[in-house]
Amino acid sequence: MRKSLILFAIILLAFSACTKKSQETISLPVNYLGQPVYTDKPYIQEFSIKYYFPTDEKANPVAIAADRNGLIKMLTSAGKLLVPDNGSLFYAGKLIPDITHEPMQKKNILAMTKVQNQFVYLDNKQVFSNAWAGKLQIDHNLPEASMFAAGKDFHFLVSDGEKSVLLTESGETKWSIETPGLQQIKSDIQNNRFLLVYSGKVDEADLSGQVKTLFEGTGITCVQPVSGDTALIGTLEGYLFNPGNTLVSKVPCSEITCFSKINNELWFGSSHGAFRLNSDKTYSYFAGERWLPGNMVIDIQPGPENTVLVLTDKGFAQLHFQKMTLEEKALFYEKQVREKNIRYGFNTSSVQMPNGYSTAQTGPQPSDNLWTGMYLASQLFRYKVTGSDEAKQNAMEAFEAMERLHTVTGIPGLFGRSFERDYKTENTKTEGWELKELKSGSPAMIWLPCKDHPNWTWRSTASSDQTVGQIFALTAILELADDTLWKQRALTMLDNLMNYIVDNNLYIIDVDGEPTLWGKWNPDYVNSFPTNVGDRKINSSNIIAFLQTAYKFTRKEKYREKAFEMMDKFGYLENLMRPMSEIGKSDSTAGEWAKTLSHEWNHSDDEMYFLAYWGLYPYAFSPELKEKFREAIRDHWEIERPEKNALWNFTYAMTGTKDFDLNQSIEFLQQYPLDLRNWAVQNSHRKDIELLPANFRNQTTKTLLPLGEIPLYRHNGEIFRLDSEGNGASLISAGDVWLLPYWMGRYLGVIGAPVKN
Repeated sequence: MRKSLILFAIILLAFSACTKKSQETISLPVNYLGQPVYTDKPYIQEFSIKYYFPTDEKANPVAIAADRNGLIKMLTSAGKLLVPDNGSLFYAGKLIPDITHEPMQKKNILAMTKVQNQFVYLDNKQVFSNAWAGKLQIDHNLPEASMFAAGKDFHFLVSDGEKSVLLTESGETKWSIETPGLQQIKSDIQNNRFLLVYSGKVDEADLSGQVKTLFEGTGITCVQPVSGDTALIGTLEGYLFNPGNTLVSKVPCSEITCFSKINNELWFGSSHGAFRLNSDKTYSYFAGERWLPGNMVIDIQPGPENTVLVLTDKGFAQLHFQKMTLEEKALFYEKQVREKNIRYGFNTSSVQMPNGYSTAQTGPQPSDNLWTGMYLASQLFRYKVTGSDEAKQNAMEAFEAMERLHTVTGIPGLFGRSFERDYKTENTKTEGWELKELKSGSPAMIWLPCKDHPNWTWRSTASSDQTVGQIFALTAILELADDTLWKQRALTMLDNLMNYIVDNNLYIIDVDGEPTLWGKWNPDYVNSFPTNVGDRKINSSNIIAFLQTAYKFTRKEKYREKAFEMMDKFGYLENLMRPMSEIGKSDSTAGEWAKTLSHEWNHSDDEMYFLAYWGLYPYAFSPELKEKFREAIRDHWEIERPEKNALWNFTYAMTGTKDFDLNQSIEFLQQYPLDLRNWAVQNSHRKDIELLPANFRNQTTKTLLPLGEIPLYRHNGEIFRLDSEGNGASLISAGDVWLLPYWMGRYLGVIGAPVKN
């Protein structure tokens, strides 16, 4: 990599990123390559703290509210009040009995509301409150009362579902009307009226007791005053604004259960989650246990400190909207990775949590090389930008784990997939293992005693994606580390690895003397595929990048000669330059292996391509090749643009381009959820999204949903996947999925340092 890139931090600090404003123009900051730079100002980060309803509680949640003191109370159908206890982002809280006022424990509370941001309650005798010195206490004389609403000047409309009575603060009855079948009352103080909800109509009652029908229909569930004389009406098929009465059904879930207007935003509860109407007419969807204890939403109310309370059948969620810079988010993830995902220096891509967040358990992963290499590079980018000794130590620990993968085999150049202490030796590489591995995605396992310590075992069958991880990490060390001994150790590893591959005719030869399933770059294998099969293109691209990297740092002609032999004699340059638009399915005439490999796009290939581009483009043997490689990267990036992936975009930015979708990259980093547990997610039922026909790349929608609404995405996964199973019992690592693109963006100078004012 060019020295100018290595030294970018110094250049960036010297560069003035101040935005100059005038009445006519706004000059945006750029880095030394003329690329746009994102100024890291605080944005709104969404996350949820959940409180679960006691499992032994026979009653159901009914309503929730927060008062001016920030106290949150939940009402149950048994007439009891519960309060939240000890919740945080990763440790769900409980709901326990409210014992604030001892006499309240004896009451059977039927409903609650707020007046002047104070709690007001309804029981079978009175409307009352503990605020205002307890002076609000109105007898209603409706022993079967079940609902009420507060109007202007402490007027209350109380109903038992058959009869409704408007009472003054002094207890005077203003009027009484018959309301058989009444389901809900909403107060519209601005228009001096109450809205009465029935299953087949919505009525308006003014302060004189005059009643008129606003809307008639079927399946009406709720109502909410909005602005002026407009009311929002919910149904089992969507919602409508009255007057107007045009049904809106293209929503995340059309079975509306409740509404709320919070900070001038409309919130909707439904039978499958909550959603917010945004200013651009899209919806932000909060469903599944990433956000809510349950999906049946009963009530939505404003919470303390600009939070939103979403009451469900299984408890409530307090949705937080916290100001945060990207660097603050990075430091949050940095801490989590060190606490939960580090195993012998490896970045464990997924940890199990059998008994909650505090019980995170690591274990060997089939691709410890790849995930650790990505994390290691992120820490070196961080070190070059910030000078953090912690980041340098993190990278060094990761390097020692990856280095040991080379020594445990006892064969110079052959590295293991992983290693473990006191682990059993086994071999599942039995007859038909290749097909089993291809169809299951689970590599065959050979665990052997380590050569350095016999009570340890190592896993063989190394593959191309781990080779990418190894070389990506070693390149980062050779470019960015400032320790001579460390760099020499990395150079030895790189040389041994590439020697082993070249000397074995571009194969990774396993301990059994046979090539591993995926460690194959030999032209007999690569060119056996039709030109439209992706493996022909990616294997050519990767091996040229590897050979260029090896030559760059060792200056051994064998690597350069082998690269040109592959490009000139065996068509690898043509292979890697083939447009992505030509990659697709292959029929059975090309063989079952080619057909199976090409039945859909493999998104793991994207990860391998883009990481290896860091050796393909910067270390090109000539300016002409460099320009060709830039075009190959641009072609790939163009087809990936709908994914808005910051890692793909910043890798393309590495070529010096000024158009690399910076805004979409920042959106990716901001939207990525703080909660990285594997909660179940469902979106395929949504009516507000437009599904695409089945296609080779498995892109389900034209526009990508926000990352907080989709299944957890990793760079080798399908970002357009709509649904996933999960129970929150595992945690993915931010070390590869988020920290790498963020610190890469900082290193390239396209993300600036945080600005907090």
